[in-house]
Amino acid sequence: MFVFYDTETTGIAMDYTQILQIGLLFTDADLNVLSSKKIDCRNSPWSLPAPGALLTTGFTPDDVKNSKNSNFELMKELDDWLRMKHWPLVFLGYNSINYDEPVLEQNFYQNLMPHNLTTSGNDENEQKNGRADVMRMVQLVSIYMPAALKLDIMNYYGSPSVSLKNVAQQNGVDLSDDDAHDALNDIKATVGVAKLIKKAAPQIWDQAIALATAEGVEEFLEDNELFTTAKMGRNKEIKSNVLTGLTAQKDSDTREALFDVRIDPTPYLNMTVAQLKDVLLGASGAPQNPFLVIEKDKEPALMPMDLSDPVLTDEDDEKVFKARAKKLKADKAFLTKVAKATALAHEEKLAEISSPGAPERQMDKDMPAAVKAKLDDWAKEFRDAADWKERAQMVSGFRTKFKNELAKDPSLDRFVKIAGRLVYEHAPEEISAAQQDGMKKFIAARLLNPDLNAPYMTIAKARKELQTIEWQRKKKDDTKWTEVTDTDIRRLKLYYTAIEKEYEKYSPYDKKPNKPANSNTPPNTDKKTSNGFNRNSPKP
Repeated sequence: MFVFYDTETTGIAMDYTQILQIGLLFTDADLNVLSSKKIDCRNSPWSLPAPGALLTTGFTPDDVKNSKNSNFELMKELDDWLRMKHWPLVFLGYNSINYDEPVLEQNFYQNLMPHNLTTSGNDENEQKNGRADVMRMVQLVSIYMPAALKLDIMNYYGSPSVSLKNVAQQNGVDLSDDDAHDALNDIKATVGVAKLIKKAAPQIWDQAIALATAEGVEEFLEDNELFTTAKMGRNKEIKSNVLTGLTAQKDSDTREALFDVRIDPTPYLNMTVAQLKDVLLGASGAPQNPFLVIEKDKEPALMPMDLSDPVLTDEDDEKVFKARAKKLKADKAFLTKVAKATALAHEEKLAEISSPGAPERQMDKDMPAAVKAKLDDWAKEFRDAADWKERAQMVSGFRTKFKNELAKDPSLDRFVKIAGRLVYEHAPEEISAAQQDGMKKFIAARLLNPDLNAPYMTIAKARKELQTIEWQRKKKDDTKWTEVTDTDIRRLKLYYTAIEKEYEKYSPYDKKPNKPANSNTPPNTDKKTSNGFNRNSPKP
């Protein structure tokens, strides 16, 4: 069974973006639609919709303010609907692996729901859900079976455009300009494109679905000593690798290191863990990087050798490649070093983008199994509570209930911060005036942050984006915003100004333009205000 879905959101910053609309189609194995679902919601007060997102989707400020559902209610209804289906399911979208999937995970997490729904199983069936991406299938078709789809429209870089609208319209799938960017219309078109691939390029379809789960990827790696991956660059230039599987990343269930056997492995075998880490990170002066680290639960684009002729060259010698693969797999010491090096490289990359104080950036932070089980029980109790008064009481009692766990890991506070936000949004009357004031200070610190490099949307960034849109509208050769009117722009300017006025008295920033009160980032309001009620407020 398949669930095709598409989201319309407040922006592109995936850790901070909220879903405003989701459309879903539930199909059988032959892609016949069995049922559908579309849910809209308003944005939370701390999540500012980007002007480009609103103009693209056609949502107005009134739409996002006045929807009857909150984001919490949307996600709860979605979770209930999906859990009524017969699992395992394969979730598919268009560019979903890179965008919709991480956004969906964050929106579940930020509403205290299990965020791994699209890769988890249930008690009735040991098989796990999987996820695949129809856009990724189109890209594979363009490389490995280029005659299967009509892809004559080129993008800016001189390669076939794989936008949903262009692929659909060229291949007889209904999706007009007016229909695009409505979640349910987009997903109907995605199902149409999927049917075309299933019929015209069944090998690509079967391979993608086989790799939709981590278990499927592991089975593929066990069965295929050699395989390829490829992507199309500028002017239809195909860049490919001939790969062999090496080892799982240390302390990871999903990340796997592969090696490009077009490159002689000999110089790498005696490297230290630190040297291998530098190779993986592409450090200055490090040798060429022959490694590819894949996420097994994100449908890696791997193709068996019997389907790889379009990306192989006359210089490729499969006999040499097999010998190299055998040599690599036999060197257990090397594999151990690679497992450690990939973990170190991954940690270093995460450290560069992490924001330790932000709950949004801590979704995948590890915790002991017993602590996770206790938190899961608390989160379920929160979701199932009779009303928001009961939820507010749970927030007030969190730090007492988890006193010992918080002493060992203060970052667990992120869960009560999320819960506190939800209570404030839905029932501010259930918390004290001081706590309400603290939440408004948190929202002001986020929305009025003058730093244009803030990771989330702000008033300053929204105005900057609107300036860019207005400039692009005036360019004669730019058609991106041709449907946008002066009234649309004016409405958005008034919308952002009204929000700014609403929160400016709570702002922690210097009133001088673009000069924050404390460096280039918001003050750490997490400790004293908004996210889990004031730490200085009375506790039961």
